[in-house]
Amino acid sequence: MEVSASAPHTLLRRARQLGLFLLAYSVPGLLAASQAYYYAQAKDPTYPFSRTLLMNLPPWWYWALATPVVLALGQRFRLERGTVRHSLRVHVPAAIGLMLPHLLLLVTVNRITGEKWFVENSLGFMLPLLVSKYGITDVLIYGGILAVGTALEYHRRYLEGALTQSQLETRLAHAQLDSLRAQLHPHFLFNTLNAISVLVRKQDTAGSIRMLTGVSELLRMALHTTNRQQVPLHEDLDFLERYLDIEQTRFQDRLQVVRTIDPATLGALVPSLILQPLVENAIKHGIATRSGAGRVELRTSREADRLVLEVLDDGPGLAPDWDSRGDGIGVANVRARLHQLHGSRHVFTLENRDGGGVCARLELPFQLATSEAPAP
Repeated sequence: MEVSASAPHTLLRRARQLGLFLLAYSVPGLLAASQAYYYAQAKDPTYPFSRTLLMNLPPWWYWALATPVVLALGQRFRLERGTVRHSLRVHVPAAIGLMLPHLLLLVTVNRITGEKWFVENSLGFMLPLLVSKYGITDVLIYGGILAVGTALEYHRRYLEGALTQSQLETRLAHAQLDSLRAQLHPHFLFNTLNAISVLVRKQDTAGSIRMLTGVSELLRMALHTTNRQQVPLHEDLDFLERYLDIEQTRFQDRLQVVRTIDPATLGALVPSLILQPLVENAIKHGIATRSGAGRVELRTSREADRLVLEVLDDGPGLAPDWDSRGDGIGVANVRARLHQLHGSRHVFTLENRDGGGVCARLELPFQLATSEAPAP
C-alpha cells in the first residue's frame, strides 16, 4: 500500500524535474538555432527558422533526458579521493555510451530537415567526422552535469551536517540549562531546611510548620516548571512569593519587601526561577548579616522592546573585591543560564547603589508567552 500510495507522488516529482531540464536545455538549443538561422539567411533568405529549431532543439533535449542518468551515476560513483580510478572506469564508458545516441539523433534530425551533407553521405562515413566535431563538446556536457551534481551533493551534505551540528548544539544547550536549573533546587532548599532546623531548636512549632508547608508548595511549583526553560513572569513571581513567605517566617519583622510590578510585564517570558536566586542573594547579603531590619525591592518594567527586572536591597553593599571572589552559586547560575538562553541579547549587572545597598538589574528581549499574547 505504501508503494502504490507514493508512486504517483514520485512520478509527479520526476515529471516536474524533467520539465525543468527540458526548459533549461532549451536555452542553448535556441541560441544554437538562432546562430544557424542567421548564418543560413546569409546564403538563402528563404531559409525557415523552424528548420533550424528542428535541427538544434532535439539534440539539446536529448541531454535533458540523459541528465538524470548522469546524476544517478555521479551519486553512485563519486569522483572523490580514493574512488576516482574506480569511478572513471564507469564514467568514461558512460560518456561514450551517451555520445553515440546523441550523434545518431543529430544525423536523424538533419536528414529529416533535408540537409544535403547528411542525406548524401553514409552513416559509416559521417560518424568518425561527427565524433571529432561533437565528441569533445559531449564529454564537456557530461562532465558539466557531473560537476553540478557533485556540487549539489556536497551542498546537501553541508546543510545536513550544519543541521545535525545545530541539533547537537541545541541538545547540549538544553542539557546545560537543565543542569544549571537543577542546581537551584538543592541550593535554596538546603538554606530553607537549615532555617527550619533553627526554628525547631527554638521550639517555634508554628513557624516550623509554616516553613515546611511553604517548602512543600515550593517543591510542587518547581516540579511544575521542570520541562520549561522559560515561563511567563507572573509564574516566576508566584514562585518567588512562596519563597518570600518562607523568608518572612524566618526573619519576621526584619524583612520588608516592596514590589513595583508593571502589569504589562506579567505575560513576558523569563528564564524559570530567575528571580529567586537574586532575591535570596539580596536577603543573604543585605539583611541576614545585620541585626536590624532590611528592605528588598522588586521592580519590573518594559523599556521599548526590553524587559527590565531589578532586585534592590539597602544592605552594606558589595565589597571592593567582590568580583574577584566569585559570584557564588546563585549569581553564577543566573549568569550562565542567561548566556545560554539569550547570548549577547541580555544585560545583567550587579552594582552598588548610590544611597547604599545593591542593585541587580536584568535586561531581556521582551517576548510575550504564547498563551499570554493578546488576541488579534
